[in-house]
Amino acid sequence: MDPPPIVRLVVRNQDGTPADVSQMDVNFYMVLADIYSADQSTPCTLVANPVSNMQTVQLPVAGQQSIGESVLSLTPTQPVASRNLTGSTVASGNLLTNLENESGIYFVFQDISVRSEGTFTLKFSFTSPPTPDGPPSSVTATVFSETFTIYSAKRFPGMTESTALSKCFAKQGIKIPIRKEPRISKTKKLVEQAGSSASKASSPSFGASGDRDMVSDSEEDDDG
Repeated sequence: MDPPPIVRLVVRNQDGTPADVSQMDVNFYMVLADIYSADQSTPCTLVANPVSNMQTVQLPVAGQQSIGESVLSLTPTQPVASRNLTGSTVASGNLLTNLENESGIYFVFQDISVRSEGTFTLKFSFTSPPTPDGPPSSVTATVFSETFTIYSAKRFPGMTESTALSKCFAKQGIKIPIRKEPRISKTKKLVEQAGSSASKASSPSFGASGDRDMVSDSEEDDDG
């Protein structure tokens, strides 16, 4: 997916004021990504892939009782379900500085892709780390991305220029592929050269700055 989805965890004290995250240990914080329909109502986790089962069939030669030629036969079978959302669908927390020079907890999904065409949205679920004497980890906050479009290889309009936020995090050590300018696909170039109207690229969007916020209440006292 391009640009890569980025989720920011907003932690607040009990009185609603922002908590100081600079001293938090975020190594065990995790966000899970799942794919949903554009209206956020239906999970699109699985996609059916039709497959064929290859079998070798022995055919007798005409007028003889012995076995003759071997013929390879493709026998259709039931479709096999595969995950629609592939790649690294779980991201761990990172303490990073954003474009406004503010420290925050961010989760970057730089290696995630979708198998099927269509318009979707992503659901991000934050799981709090378990404590030695407490309950196991559970989902404490969720947020949906904005809708985005997945293209087939033939319809893919090309890669967009990397966002300012991606470049900012890449400079801080996050492994994000960075491009200085858009890359137009070969198919689109041929269409433009032929004078045909090419459809404008519709890249996935995750907020004005390229990220989505997820709010979680802090268990700390009012003094932070």
